Amino acid sequence: MSGLSDRFDRNIRLFGEEGQRKLRETSAAMIGIGGLGSPLVQHLALLGVGGMTLVDDEELDETNRNRFVGARHDDPIPGSPKVEIAARLVREIDPAIRVTPVKASLISEEAFAAAKRADWVFGCFDEDGPRAILNELCAAYARPYVDLASDVPEPGVYGGRVCVAWQGAGCLHCLDALDPRDVEAYLSTDAEKAGRAAIYGVPVEALREAGPSVSPINGVVAALAATEFMVAVTGMREPQRLINYYGHMPKLTTARPKPDCYYCTGIRGKPDDADAERFLRMSHLRKRRLRKVR
Repeated sequence: MSGLSDRFDRNIRLFGEEGQRKLRETSAAMIGIGGLGSPLVQHLALLGVGGMTLVDDEELDETNRNRFVGARHDDPIPGSPKVEIAARLVREIDPAIRVTPVKASLISEEAFAAAKRADWVFGCFDEDGPRAILNELCAAYARPYVDLASDVPEPGVYGGRVCVAWQGAGCLHCLDALDPRDVEAYLSTDAEKAGRAAIYGVPVEALREAGPSVSPINGVVAALAATEFMVAVTGMREPQRLINYYGHMPKLTTARPKPDCYYCTGIRGKPDDADAERFLRMSHLRKRRLRKVR
């Protein structure tokens, strides 16, 4: 750790030189670089991780400026990919970190490859469909997966949660952190969605307006995720599997996973059995994402 001791002196006082070495030897893939992903990028860079692959297909827009850590007032809109802004932030914090920006969506060979290569994977999504896909991919390839979510379900209620799928002992499914209806809607074709809309009368998209999103709430969730990553990598303790943050109260709660989870035990470390790559063969997912980004 020679040459790094001064820079990380205050880190080392908490978890020791061996802990700092482990962080420096760890690589992370972060998929979804926005209001949650950008403060998480900052935390991991300050912790001194060795490498980061940043995956997102969107560019900065004016409504992101209230919460995107690292965005400058003069970053052009359009023309500023979120991954490039986050990569710039990493380099400004610590140029020794290997940072690779990837302008792609989750449903891409590039994103899947980044997740499979990384030591740890982080997901910051607005929908449960992408969460379910990345949860399964990480289970199949036995990668620790940290999922972040912020939420304002109704006026006056706000917070978020962090789920850590680690070593086959808890994941988004067995912790009941996914809405199966949301996952089904995400995976459905346009024809299937239209059929449901004809039956129930309300298109799924009509219920998905962009809600409130502010920097302090996102920052709490990102800090919780970075802390659970830190304690797991350095060996301070095992990470909590699920932390619920109720910012309006305020309080934190935790939960235990259900036993005999298919994803934690049935397909963990069995990529051929899981065939998570089947999502890449669902061309409607990629086409729908391209329409949304455009």
